[in-house]
Amino acid sequence: MSPIGRGGVGAVYRVRHVNLGSEHALKVLLIDAATRRARLMREGRLQANLRHPNLVPVTDLVAQDGLVALVMDLVRGPSIELLRSQHLTVAEIDSLATGVLSGAAVMHQHGTVHRDLKPANVLVEAVDGRVNALITDLGIAKLLLDDTSGDEPITRSGLMLGTPGYMAPEQYRSARRVDVRADVYSLGALLFRLAGGIAPFPARSWAEAYERAVKGNRPRLSALRPDVPPRWERAIDAALSPDPAARPADATELRTMWLEESDPSKIARFAKLRWPAERQRLIPKPSWEMAMVSTLELPSPEVGPPPARPGPHRQAPGR
Repeated sequence: MSPIGRGGVGAVYRVRHVNLGSEHALKVLLIDAATRRARLMREGRLQANLRHPNLVPVTDLVAQDGLVALVMDLVRGPSIELLRSQHLTVAEIDSLATGVLSGAAVMHQHGTVHRDLKPANVLVEAVDGRVNALITDLGIAKLLLDDTSGDEPITRSGLMLGTPGYMAPEQYRSARRVDVRADVYSLGALLFRLAGGIAPFPARSWAEAYERAVKGNRPRLSALRPDVPPRWERAIDAALSPDPAARPADATELRTMWLEESDPSKIARFAKLRWPAERQRLIPKPSWEMAMVSTLELPSPEVGPPPARPGPHRQAPGR
């Protein structure tokens, strides 16, 4: 067993199965706090039921001697955060974006809100000439379809969970009350970073990040990269709307806007792009300190956003 890295609430180890000899990632809770242990247990249950090529699967959940750990597939690649995306072609970005959106679509179809979609939580792995993007770290997700499971409450109104610069404005007010459209916003910010090479709303504080998100102050993607297809700009503009009702309803709808395509067979062709060996060199070697590490933090910002104003709120279809 060798350490991979540490995050806000967990340590990750590279481990080998005693009998099979296969390598895995083992995520162990660092702090012996009941609410965080419950969150890790829920992460295991969520991921164990979410099987898709663009989601990092959990293969086992271990609770022993006061510790809880998840056994996950070991992803041999960096996060999107470390990609030199400015050197990627439109087709290569489409391939990665399709993978991220397809993984998120499966989560949303199962009623799951991730709440922390960002470049650091999407890993990239090259296998057999193809480059695959995998979403990890569902530790702050909950099942919308099973909100009263009888477990200890994992989230509560008013608790801030997520990452400034990638969070939807409504998530600053309450992590519990958001729906999949908060993920759609985060996906828009993530795709902006993937295509443009910079975060859409860089900020030095929670208050500044919130203000920028509400006002929508960001550069145009086409100003950063003139060759972007207009469909990318339209999809990102819709996803980053401060008003949840103006965003695509879920990741499936956002994927349709991004690709201007809804036919599953044609969508699959975007995802199955083969990268020549010389193009795969654009992917950095795995940085185990960055990979597979939970980035969940529970900050207490000095300046919080204003309280939500009452008004019409359209519920996402089917939620």
